[in-house]
Amino acid sequence: MDKNSVIGLVLIGLIMIVWMQFMAPENKPVPERMTADVTGVEETSAKSGTGSPAVAVSAVPETFGEFSAATEGEEKLLTIDNELFTAVLSSRGATLKSMVLKKHLNANRERFDLIKNSDSGALSLFFQTSDGKNIDTRDLYFEPSDTQKTVSLTGEESYTVTYRLDVAPEKSITIVYTFTGDVYGINYDVQFTGFDGVLPGNEYQLEWDGGLLYSEKNIDDELQNSWASAYMGGSLLKLDASDPSKEYREEQSGVAGWIAVRSKYFVASLIPSSPTDGVYLKGSGKPGEKFEDYTAALKFTLPQNEKTHSESLVLFVGPVDYNVLHSLNVNLEKIMDFGWDWLTRPFAEYIILPIFDLLSKLTSNYGLIIIIFALLIKLVTYPLTMASTKSMKKMAALQPMMKELQEKYKDNPQKMQSELGRIYKEAGVNPLGGCLPVLLQMPLLFAMFYVFRSSIELRQQSFLWAKDLSLPDSILDLGFSIPLYGDHIALFPILMGGAVYLQQKITPTAQSNDQMKAMLYIFPVMMLLFFNNLPAGLGLYYLMFNVFSIAQTFYINKTSSADDLPKISLEKQGQKPQKKKKGGKKQ
Repeated sequence: MDKNSVIGLVLIGLIMIVWMQFMAPENKPVPERMTADVTGVEETSAKSGTGSPAVAVSAVPETFGEFSAATEGEEKLLTIDNELFTAVLSSRGATLKSMVLKKHLNANRERFDLIKNSDSGALSLFFQTSDGKNIDTRDLYFEPSDTQKTVSLTGEESYTVTYRLDVAPEKSITIVYTFTGDVYGINYDVQFTGFDGVLPGNEYQLEWDGGLLYSEKNIDDELQNSWASAYMGGSLLKLDASDPSKEYREEQSGVAGWIAVRSKYFVASLIPSSPTDGVYLKGSGKPGEKFEDYTAALKFTLPQNEKTHSESLVLFVGPVDYNVLHSLNVNLEKIMDFGWDWLTRPFAEYIILPIFDLLSKLTSNYGLIIIIFALLIKLVTYPLTMASTKSMKKMAALQPMMKELQEKYKDNPQKMQSELGRIYKEAGVNPLGGCLPVLLQMPLLFAMFYVFRSSIELRQQSFLWAKDLSLPDSILDLGFSIPLYGDHIALFPILMGGAVYLQQKITPTAQSNDQMKAMLYIFPVMMLLFFNNLPAGLGLYYLMFNVFSIAQTFYINKTSSADDLPKISLEKQGQKPQKKKKGGKKQ
């Protein structure tokens, strides 16, 4: 590997580190949203610790006005069981209280609930009345249309349940859920009757509150991949509560394609079918606690002089799986971080992921899929590798002549550069020939990093000694942390470091100075340090990529040589300035 190639690959690692550490978005402070905190509210039940507090009887009229009667009732739970999840709805708030996915387990390989606010529920309809009452529907009891406690669905079977809250004669709120047996999406409809002119500014919000519970052992990794976001005008609005001592808010007007909150591998999203008036995002953490709490809301306007007003949405709670998100046709897959939209994202979406999908139809073993993928990439890049190796071999063959030329014209740099250019031209060598193929492969290498870091397909997939290809393949926990290395020893990075060393050893280089000799050892160590804490799938890919590179280099070295290099000598090049000697031989 020549010097330019080494520098190029080192830069990949350095840029990745800088990108992860410093590319968090800047959050702009905005006015605080309406809150439901009012004087006279008392916490009377420990059960409401994560949601809205229970309200003292004497404070109910003052707090809820004409909604006071709806603050009392019996909570009725309904369990919906389909092929993909088990969801629990509550008549208190007509909200979603539990969501357990069937095909995805937590780090302990157990089913887990994604809903953080399991007491109060995650979905809320929020508005302020004309008399100043802040209403969160999770404080109110609705009447369900069905008294069943459990409903099971398969295939294309569907089920609809309606929750109705009668506020006054000809004034009501209706929330309707429709489930299907084999999809994650839930139709979520809201209807106001008799509310025209009741809401100041006629504004109300539909929100997901509380973020999502974490599922992975590496909480720091969860924190780095958790945020609230909205899709507006073809762009992703992202709010990341990276500082636990701050509360972050973002509020924008306009039409939103969706809002969402996500953890590393899961996402909850509200997708409207009609234009919105804006979005509201909020995020915060607690000092000393490793969890980020997020709220994402869609803002709507209730038209005046419209007795009945409805909004239809889709509620999606499921995996951050590109194919699943893409199938919704609302650009929800944009929530996946594939790096630069103009460079690495196209490689991820149109090359890497489709090939993975194709290979997954041949085998369910993702270790084998990664190995086959590495082989395919080497075959596709073979022409570049061949050109690079031939160029470096020619450069290596020219080294003695180059050194002699540099010594001869050491006092005349301009002449030396002119002669170097002439030699390169006659030899048919491009000085950048060894570097250019590496540069052309960089977007793919970057895209591979992002895909392997975030792909749910690798999650909890084992291969050889690696129990989970989405985590480091640790073979020994040290019990202490080594700076830049970590608190464990992963085997794939060690093997990869050895492969990188061997690959450099057998690759012809245009230089043989002390710096290049040092890089022969430094670069494998750098790769070892860098990959020790990355997913095992990424380490396996780069290991096999280098193994195939070694085989490819052996083949190229055996089947090609620098013998076709034109015969060039300094004497021949130097004949032009020595014309005087030819004239001196005349008699």
